[in-house]
Amino acid sequence: MAVFSEDRVKEDFSQLIRLHLKRLRAGRVRVHLPERCQLHTRQENAFFHPEPEFFIQTGGATDFVCPGASFRLNNGDMCVIPRGLPHAETPIDLKRPYRVLVVGQSFILEGRADPQRRILSEPSLLWEKRVRAFEWMRYLDDLAEHHSLPEPDRVDFVRSLVDAFLLGVLYELGRAPDAGRVIEPPLVVEARKYVRIHLNETSLSVREIADALACTPDHLSRQFHQVVGLKLMAWIAQERIALAKNLLKETRHNVAEVGWASGFNEPSYFIRVFKRYTGLTPRGYRMSLFSK
Repeated sequence: MAVFSEDRVKEDFSQLIRLHLKRLRAGRVRVHLPERCQLHTRQENAFFHPEPEFFIQTGGATDFVCPGASFRLNNGDMCVIPRGLPHAETPIDLKRPYRVLVVGQSFILEGRADPQRRILSEPSLLWEKRVRAFEWMRYLDDLAEHHSLPEPDRVDFVRSLVDAFLLGVLYELGRAPDAGRVIEPPLVVEARKYVRIHLNETSLSVREIADALACTPDHLSRQFHQVVGLKLMAWIAQERIALAKNLLKETRHNVAEVGWASGFNEPSYFIRVFKRYTGLTPRGYRMSLFSK
């Protein structure tokens, strides 16, 4: 398991973003904005996330396949994948090896490819939870609406929002950690990162996480339980329920879609676990939000 200095990672990410922000302002960046369609649906060899994601290709290329469209993200290109959009990613080595910077609602990471062409996320950082309330994260949703604008206004609209979004990311990277933050062992920190990035994947397991962190499942489970006070799978379930509660605030998602986006394979299982943690069914929870 590689362990990275948080300060060094923040500085490296900041330098990358400043470089690409300068290129954006010079009009030298192509921004891909795939259209929102077939949201929150299962597609073969594809997955979707409950929140939007922002990509900057920093080496090689990524081939994206989305419903009704496919495109290649070349070195220096940027892309916004809307929330709920099914997509598949294939890493490509060109003159420079594959590298991609990804910013999500709860993380920022640099993706690399292993010899089997699987995408690895090292190094990475978790945003502190209050980042979820920052206005600049909402710019990714606003960007998905660019098709509704008159053609002459789209370029300036997209460039302005991407600029503002990247400035928000730079602000967060430069912000001092909250006072009193508990420093956890590197293994626990990396496990939390891995889970947050892969939370909506139904196959997520202790063995998968342990394999990614190059340790045994028993060692990971034992140390996580000692530090956090919860078994790892119980903490994952808790995180999934917290995500589901946020998604249920938006009426555009039905209960089955919320379950899939939160990492539950079957609606019946999602309903059962949700009720165990909250005392309400997902539908009952949603009704309670709008009856207040």
